[in-house]
Amino acid sequence: MYQFRDPVHGFIDVSEGELNIINSVPFQRLRYIRQLATTYLVYHGAEHTRFGHSLGVMHLTSRVFDSITKKKPCLFSKNEKENESICAWYRQILRLIGLTHDLGHAPFSHASEDLFEDGVKHEDYTKEIIFNTEIAELIRSIGRDFTKEYGKKYEITPELIWMIYEGKDVTNEKFIMPDFIFLRGFMDGELDCDKMDYLLRDSLYCGVTYGKYDLNRFISTLTAYKKENFLQLAIERGGVQSLEEFVLARYFMFIQVYFHKTRRYLDKLLVHCLKKILPNGKYPDNITDYLKWNDNKVLALLDSSNDDVVLNFRNRKIMSCVYESKPHSNKTDVRITKLILNSLKIDFENKVIDDKVDKDAHKLTPALLVHGDDSGREIMIFDPKTGNVNNIMEESIVLNSIVSPISITRIYAEKSISAEVINKIKEMQNC
Repeated sequence: MYQFRDPVHGFIDVSEGELNIINSVPFQRLRYIRQLATTYLVYHGAEHTRFGHSLGVMHLTSRVFDSITKKKPCLFSKNEKENESICAWYRQILRLIGLTHDLGHAPFSHASEDLFEDGVKHEDYTKEIIFNTEIAELIRSIGRDFTKEYGKKYEITPELIWMIYEGKDVTNEKFIMPDFIFLRGFMDGELDCDKMDYLLRDSLYCGVTYGKYDLNRFISTLTAYKKENFLQLAIERGGVQSLEEFVLARYFMFIQVYFHKTRRYLDKLLVHCLKKILPNGKYPDNITDYLKWNDNKVLALLDSSNDDVVLNFRNRKIMSCVYESKPHSNKTDVRITKLILNSLKIDFENKVIDDKVDKDAHKLTPALLVHGDDSGREIMIFDPKTGNVNNIMEESIVLNSIVSPISITRIYAEKSISAEVINKIKEMQNC
């Protein structure tokens, strides 16, 4: 067993097989992919990378899994020995999913995903890396060791890892077995370990408190229950407030950090810069070529450019934010904003630009369509004393208060005309 000292979680234990993946070229590349894109130019501490986040998610998947299975003996089988084998198998699968889930991120993470070929997402690159680089054999090696100890039934392959992460069978496109759907919830849902890590990690490195929540209490109150033969993650009644705190932490981080006005502008500027240095203005399809791109390479290429847009980015010369809508714009707000924007573009042409962001505050709804329908998520409150379950949205005033999506429109203007633009906006608002 090996250990990494992590600033969020303390010591993180890793096995030799996991260490081999960590030491691989595709994983080491994550040391040079910033977690929060250009946020380091706003919150100067935000230099952290996908490397530490991936270790943290791996750690949390097994920590949550251990907590649930400890309070739910024989969760997967009434046969104690078989249940132990299944638990060990699922635990290792979850850790590998957590460890590899971000391998396909582009330089500066989400900020440059518009430069993928049409229809391509970073998850597609992750799949390609898991299937067709050294990662594939390293996963199979862990699987071989596992089957030697537990039997052939408990194989671990790249295909299995991706099948659970994606939520469907990669071979026949059918929905996967119920237990695997349960495991997917550890990485894709309102209670997932990805959010658990990035909220705390991003808060720490940005030097803010918006994303902090009581992780220990939250994990200790997570549980599982069966609904129509499907296992689902749930929260115990005593953990309702910790869940509310968790959801609110994410909400505040989007408002204050992820959608920060300067970060949003710099992300747009970065995309313009990347279009100038990427071959044909797009990231390569070939996975070998793609893996050569990271933040350091991008910044080095930008350093050698004399293009005005590039120089503005490197020297942090930014436009002024002259208008910002409310975080939850209604139809009237949207109409007014559109009128303002259209008028400004007529008067000032390309000296003003706009940016619009939309994000669900959360995806909790009173009902969930089984098999991973992303139109809504259901979290049930489980009462360990009675065994009763109830939808949290039927009880939580806090979560019901933020059901409307975050929707923000901003207008930026060159500093030389910003005062004039602001006056123009005031005139239109007073009409």
